[in-house]
Amino acid sequence: MRLRLTHCTSADLRCWTGLTGQQIQHLVEQLWELKPDAGRGRHWALPFADRVLLVVLAYRTNLTMQQLGSLFGISHAAAHRVITRLAQPLAQLLGPPPTDRRELWVVNGTLIPVHDQKRTAKSKNYRRRVNVQIVCRARDRRIVAVGDAWPGNRNDIVVFRETLATTLPDHPRPSGDGGYRGSDRIRTPRRGPDGRIIKDRNYRRFRKRRAVAEHTIARLKDHQILRQCRRRGDAINHATAGVAALHNLKLDIR
Repeated sequence: MRLRLTHCTSADLRCWTGLTGQQIQHLVEQLWELKPDAGRGRHWALPFADRVLLVVLAYRTNLTMQQLGSLFGISHAAAHRVITRLAQPLAQLLGPPPTDRRELWVVNGTLIPVHDQKRTAKSKNYRRRVNVQIVCRARDRRIVAVGDAWPGNRNDIVVFRETLATTLPDHPRPSGDGGYRGSDRIRTPRRGPDGRIIKDRNYRRFRKRRAVAEHTIARLKDHQILRQCRRRGDAINHATAGVAALHNLKLDIR
């Protein structure tokens, strides 16, 4: 059996990738504009649309290269080359952060297990993970920006200052939980003279905003690549941004 995009029904695509046929087609067109097969070069074992399907399926299921190669009827080395070539263009589809200052942003961090021990550190449960900061829009849970991965033993405020704080545009209304206490750019719950959070009406609003960020991260982690990334180097940064771009694609095209 060889998996091909032209042989898949809409129900199959929805089950395997979480995207509809229309969304996959739009993704193929966007990636072709960024990374076309123009001029002389490597003769690929798969058509471009099937290569895009392979990358999306790899992020969604986190299958090994041997399994992906067997599924598409190619070698594991060819599957690795496809993912290496298209991972960065897919991450670029996330685009720059919007500049609309009227929208409410919510920032939160998440821990992702990564096998590359040069990028990880022991965090909760003594597992080696990385800390990734994610900013989403509260109105529709659209991903605004994704930070680079830092070792998992660093606090959220430290990772935010070193990654997104230097790239995000000035915004008057980003909100975060108590872990971002001390940042002059993020709204956190108010505290009393004793240092404890004041649990009033404003605190209940903060809890709802934090729930938006938690639900958004949970949707991103439907892609199994963010539950156990086996690739090395900057692959985790490309994977998080690429999954965020796929998440925004679902919101744009329904």
